[in-house]
Amino acid sequence: MRLTLATIATLAVSAAALPQGGSLLGLPLDIGALLKSLGPAPANDPRFTTFTPPGSGDVRSPCPGLNALANHNFIPHNGKGNTIPILIKGLAEGLNMGADFTTAIGAAGLLSSPNPLGGSFDLNDLDQHNFPIEHDASISRQDAALGNDQVFYAPNFNQYISFFDGKDVTDIPTASKAKFARYTDSLTKNPEFTYGLREAVLSYGENSLYLQTLADPVSGNAKVEYVKTFFEKEQLPYGLGWRPSAAPITLASLGVMVAELYASGPEPIPEGARIVADSYKDVIVALVGGSEILGNLTDGISTALGL
Repeated sequence: MRLTLATIATLAVSAAALPQGGSLLGLPLDIGALLKSLGPAPANDPRFTTFTPPGSGDVRSPCPGLNALANHNFIPHNGKGNTIPILIKGLAEGLNMGADFTTAIGAAGLLSSPNPLGGSFDLNDLDQHNFPIEHDASISRQDAALGNDQVFYAPNFNQYISFFDGKDVTDIPTASKAKFARYTDSLTKNPEFTYGLREAVLSYGENSLYLQTLADPVSGNAKVEYVKTFFEKEQLPYGLGWRPSAAPITLASLGVMVAELYASGPEPIPEGARIVADSYKDVIVALVGGSEILGNLTDGISTALGL
């Protein structure tokens, strides 16, 4: 189901009108306690070393990060019933993702569900072209007009990762060049190529997400072997030596790297537009129709986080 902004607004009004105690999320929730409890799981947590690919009846998304977390049981292994509190806890424990990022993406996930007011979504609900996270010129997926945009597509990833041949670690300038190659490839091959400012920011965000989750929120220096394992197997590269970032990965840190990636490369954006540090946050919040709707959908979690 692709939601229009009018439909989103109607749903958000409905969410705001829920009676006291009728939580949209369907869970008793102490927001303060939840946020204070966040951080990576202990190094000896068995989930880091227990990898189980999806089985019969399990569902997955176009996002390798969410899929990896499901494969390691940081979020439900079957890919179903993901609530915002489940995601906040699971993404923090598995990847040290900040609650601001997870709350915004979780709200977009709710809107992708056939029942947005049900308080949860399944990972395969995210497989909708240009909503909320799928986009053309992906690192590891086909464009929707050219094939299956949900599963890993080796030719696109191989094109991207080839830019790091001879390198042990990634870096922002090379990642920017590799991302631009994916853009030009899709532009050439896809007669329905859809790529405006929103898609550009999400695409740079896709790069920032893996660079930060596999390295840290500042350098972008992730081991290439980690990147290959993460994308090709949708597995956390714990056995190769990777550990979650010591610092949380937030909308602010991602936004800074989005701007750095854009500044390092030749990719054009629509005339009059700019990509700056706040662009990523602005696009993510806009996915759900703005801060007010985000607050209604998340039972005040986003408000507590300053979104």
